[in-house]
Amino acid sequence: MRKTQSFIDENIKWQALGDYVLRIETYRETSPGLVIENCKSLIESIFKTILVEVNAKTEDDLKNIDISGLYKQVKKILFFEEKGYCHIIGSFSNAIAEFRNKLGETSHGKDIYTLEKNRSALFGDEIHFLLSTTDNIAFFLLSYYKNLYPVYAEKKRELVYGDYSEFNGWFDETQEQVVVGGVSLLPSRVLFDGDIDAYKTSLGDYLGKNDVVERLRISPNFASTHSLIGELSQCQNFSKEQVRRLFDAFFFNNQISLIATDQDVADFFTTLLQENEALLSEGELNQFRSHYN
Repeated sequence: MRKTQSFIDENIKWQALGDYVLRIETYRETSPGLVIENCKSLIESIFKTILVEVNAKTEDDLKNIDISGLYKQVKKILFFEEKGYCHIIGSFSNAIAEFRNKLGETSHGKDIYTLEKNRSALFGDEIHFLLSTTDNIAFFLLSYYKNLYPVYAEKKRELVYGDYSEFNGWFDETQEQVVVGGVSLLPSRVLFDGDIDAYKTSLGDYLGKNDVVERLRISPNFASTHSLIGELSQCQNFSKEQVRRLFDAFFFNNQISLIATDQDVADFFTTLLQENEALLSEGELNQFRSHYN
């Protein structure tokens, strides 16, 4: 999903779609049903956003409309019939909905035998084809819509300083205080008011670390855990909230704790603990240290 994620990274408005991409990448090797459900949800989310922005629809207006019905409205807004894209996008939308109905895991409860059967129903090449197609179509929709309707390139509501208190607090703790005329100012506020693009860049980097932390929390296997620990080891200056979430992941996910003594995992978490013991309870400290006794 590199094309879609790259677009999201460059266009903060669409950041919420990153959760779908995250789940798709996390479960691509272990759960085709979850992957397909999130592929469908990703496309539906793009369709609904277009309808909300251009046609002033509300979530209540759209909540009972399936992906085919959403597409019938979207294709008119995007002039797909005139451009010749109508059948390409429409056929894929219908196909991904059919796959979801057959193999989806969470939207319709299935017995355990069907779940096990569905998890091996597709070859690796089939999964790769579906993901590549979803990536190309999602990226096309996002990029094409941005070019066709530049007025909607940003969210309706501009970036609001108070919405990112966690980032602001971390930024203020890691930067030198700004003093003007004897008055101390918050560095994050100064950056927000003085250079909004630089603020967005720093915010994006911080949120990017949050994404990696979340991917570690739901890491489905040891290989993924080692890869994510490698990414996190390159990061610096975790906030207290991020440190707390990292240890929550350690305690929550046995795909981390079961390999706690592997060198890279041990080095990362023991180093993290050295400066952050106060963030853990006595019980959590004992639980953590029990892995290394």
